[in-house]
Amino acid sequence: MKASVIVPAYNSRERLYNSLLSLNEQECTEPFEVIVADNGSEDGTLSMLESFSANFPLSFVRIKENRGIAYGRNQAVRNARGDILIFHDSDMLAEKDLVAKHIKAHENQDGLVVCGMFWKRIYSFYYDRFEKEHKEKLAELYEELPGDKESLLDESEIKDGSFSEKCFDLDTDFIKVLKSILEKYGDDLKGYHLPWRFFITNNSSVKRKHVADLGLFDEGIVRYGFEDYDLGIRLHQAGLSFQLRRDIMSVHQEHPSNCASVDDIRTNIAYMCDKYNNIHSLGVHLAFNGPFDADLTNSIMADIEELLEYEKYESLLHLFLELLHVVKDRNLDPDWRTKAPRVTKKSFDLQQAQKLLSKAEKKLGVTHFARALKALIADLLHVDLK
Repeated sequence: MKASVIVPAYNSRERLYNSLLSLNEQECTEPFEVIVADNGSEDGTLSMLESFSANFPLSFVRIKENRGIAYGRNQAVRNARGDILIFHDSDMLAEKDLVAKHIKAHENQDGLVVCGMFWKRIYSFYYDRFEKEHKEKLAELYEELPGDKESLLDESEIKDGSFSEKCFDLDTDFIKVLKSILEKYGDDLKGYHLPWRFFITNNSSVKRKHVADLGLFDEGIVRYGFEDYDLGIRLHQAGLSFQLRRDIMSVHQEHPSNCASVDDIRTNIAYMCDKYNNIHSLGVHLAFNGPFDADLTNSIMADIEELLEYEKYESLLHLFLELLHVVKDRNLDPDWRTKAPRVTKKSFDLQQAQKLLSKAEKKLGVTHFARALKALIADLLHVDLK
């Protein structure tokens, strides 16, 4: 088996049906399978899977209760036979060449992570639970809003691929930042030090052996999101390269958000910062908590990688890490001011830090890191380093 398409699902029967229809139309000469992990769905997902007429080997793992998307994906990965894992969520519509292009991208390239286009969106169903922004957008398209779970796409549009004519770009600050990174560093992400930010598991692929070597997805992440970032970080730290492929396109069927609250995001960021609490993972802290824009963050990371080559500068990096923890606490904990400070003026020898930082600037030219460290010290400790 050349590839295994991994699809986690939870109460998304109607969107999953559409997704499987799009996979039925794949123009791929290589053998591939689809494995669905049914995460305790209660909406008839299982009966739909049992009756679906697939043009490919289709199997599914029934999980009695939802234990998180990482757990579900892992159950599917453990049953996978393909050399390549293609991650494709239950709410995605695949263009006809998606599987073939993912497979071809890995030919003669062992350590590659392929990130397909992930910011295309489509309305395939109307939901009464849609957020206000969706209802306003749909009101512009329809004189009268449809009923709950009323289909907005014909099966024929999925089968012939014309659904892509109805898709649109997700327009959020997050997507704008990622697009700006691509504009500067290109789709091969050369020179960009946080490529795992593009590893979004609704349209991505990597060889199965690499995922197995790293222990699969982290099942400790049970709140919504971040399990893909976590695996992406580990793939990056293991030395794999990342590539964005705009021509490998899958379209997200819009639906009410799975994120229960902002607490999900806060909990996951705190978990990630605790997990990667070391100077070799400063990119994680900068990406999630750093008060710097994307371009400056990347320049800081370039300087950090230079500093990591020299043991004598580790104290500067540890100070930087502790200060980023303070930024995290300020961002995530409303009561952070009432608690004992994590870092004070007495936590580090700031005079020695200033001398060491000056040497690092002169010897290595790490001006971006130096300015960032000075800015954090001034902001959080109210000390101005020269």
